[in-house]
Amino acid sequence: MRPSWKAGAVTLAAAIALSACGDGGGESQDASSDDTRTVESTFTGEQVEVPAEPQRVIALWRTGSELADLGVVPVAQLEGELIDSELEPEVFDKVADVPVVGSYEGVDIEKVIEADPDLIIGMDHGSLSIDYDELSEIAPTVIFKIAEPTDVWANYPLVAEAVGRSTDYEDEQAELEKSLAAIQNEYGEGLADLQVTSLGIMDGTIWVDTSKALLYDRITAAGFGYNPAYTDNPERYVTELAMENLPDLADQDAIFYDVGIDGTPDPAVQQLIDSPSFQALPAVKAGHAFPITSGTNYTFAGANKQVEDLRAAAEELTGN
Repeated sequence: MRPSWKAGAVTLAAAIALSACGDGGGESQDASSDDTRTVESTFTGEQVEVPAEPQRVIALWRTGSELADLGVVPVAQLEGELIDSELEPEVFDKVADVPVVGSYEGVDIEKVIEADPDLIIGMDHGSLSIDYDELSEIAPTVIFKIAEPTDVWANYPLVAEAVGRSTDYEDEQAELEKSLAAIQNEYGEGLADLQVTSLGIMDGTIWVDTSKALLYDRITAAGFGYNPAYTDNPERYVTELAMENLPDLADQDAIFYDVGIDGTPDPAVQQLIDSPSFQALPAVKAGHAFPITSGTNYTFAGANKQVEDLRAAAEELTGN
């Protein structure tokens, strides 16, 4: 059954709210005479009627940075959806004060009502504690199904379409793929026989990117060979690596480590970089430890930073 939402058109107050969400450039062919479209909520399995040009969007899990990247300023967010390490300063400044209505463990319905949304959008892999039926009584609620970071990125055009920005995605994705291919074309002969590993730290644990990671796709698209220990049907997009097993990376030609969009590692990653075990790795001794913008950054600004990081590493590794 199609979700219902509270009646009423967008009011003048909504029209002058924090920011408009779309310019209508990517309006779907499903647009009807009353300026609504039908969007599939792939997680809930419902067809949801949404405004053709939503003005007051709430960003649930994994959609905040993508919306900001599209030029959308949500009226509310889940905790951690809009953070300065993922967004360029000029973008973050626009969303720094977006109020929080909850976390992945649940939302405050009263705060959602107060935000007066005309669209609620998010992603879910089945482990969140959010009642989407309840939210659907407040506003059209579209939730996209995901499993890995690659799915979050694959949903970018769906998010864009839901807020009327599809054409931006298509153009920028094509340019991103072209930029990665250019690195491979220019340096691929010197990179193909090398092995690299990408890693970061989350909750105090070292995590190595596997072939299910979004960053793996971009590293290999740029022509780098990747550590085969993490490409044979891995369970998830990252695999835990104990600190005492860091020497297992001794055969790698280069190590990539996560940094924010400003190129700065967070304190935990910096502590790893400074550790004797990391400094003892042959790749590190050779000066082949390279920063790379986080693989869980779901913006084109972040993706383009990754291109810059990969090009810099390719130049250093091939001596060009």
